[in-house]
Parts: sequence; C-alpha cells; structure tokens
Amino acid sequence: MNYQLHAAPLHLDESLSAAPDFSPGIVQDDERLLRALFNPEHIRQGQLLDRAIPVKDLRERGFSVDRAAYVTRALVQSKIDSTLSRPREGRPWIGEGIAILITAEIRNLLVDEQQAFVVIDTATPDNPGHASIYAAQPGKKESQVRELRGLLLPLLENRVSLQEVFRNR
Repeated sequence: MNYQLHAAPLHLDESLSAAPDFSPGIVQDDERLLRALFNPEHIRQGQLLDRAIPVKDLRERGFSVDRAAYVTRALVQSKIDSTLSRPREGRPWIGEGIAILITAEIRNLLVDEQQAFVVIDTATPDNPGHASIYAAQPGKKESQVRELRGLLLPLLENRVSLQEVFRNR
C-alpha cells in the first residue's frame, strides 16, 4: 500500500490527518483514547511513574494512543500480547489495565493560557484508529516538556480492564 505521513510541522495541526488515505478523520473532542499500561515500566507498587509518558514521545514521536471507536478488542489485545511477549531483563511485565483519556480533557490542559497538547490522527494501514499526543509548542526544551507531562499524567489514572473498554461492543 502506498501511503505517506505528513512531516513536521504539519503533525501539530489538529485539523489535518497525518494519514488521510486510511484515516477515519481528525480526532474529535468527545473521543475516548486508550493506552495500555504495564508494571513495572509504567506503574510500580500501584503508583503511576513519570516514565509512563516518555518526554521524547511528547516532543518527537508522539505519545501513542488508540481511538476507541476505531479499534477492535482483538487489535488492542494483540498489541498488549506483543508487548508482554518481549524478552525482559529482571521482572517480566504484567498488564495494569487500559487508561481511558478523553480528547477534550487533553486539549483543555493549558500552560500560560495556551493549549499544552495536541491530539493528532496518525492512522496506519494496520491501525486506522491510531492517534498521537504531542506537546503543542514545537521546540520546547526537555525540561519544559517534563513539566507539561505532569499535567497529562493524572489522566492515565483512570484505568479499566480491556473487557470493560469493549463491554458494549
């Protein structure tokens, strides 16, 4: 399949899809976004760790989430299984549930009265429901993005089981 993602800085424009050829459209404010979390990488002794949201993701790669309306339980389970099957040094990872984030709550986080994060449609051929969260202002220093991350982390506290996410579908 021939596809091309828009390059930066377009990836920060919430009104454009980064993958219009196979995307269901731009991410709407009322959409639920899903992120699987794992112990000990993201959560340890019941506590959410800062590294649950890598600074590099917010600055460069995009913090990967799935748009609940456009993914299947099987796709999300496959991603979880793939993560859990990777060889690890030390303790093996275990699933800690799925964080459910609401797009508007992310977009409404402000710093100095400016939007702190953008949520971009970054569909892929294998996952039309993929989206990414970025720091809204390009070129922020790593220390600034660490502070921004502190605003986003509490939104990962709302975790449920995969079964609960897809209960009514």
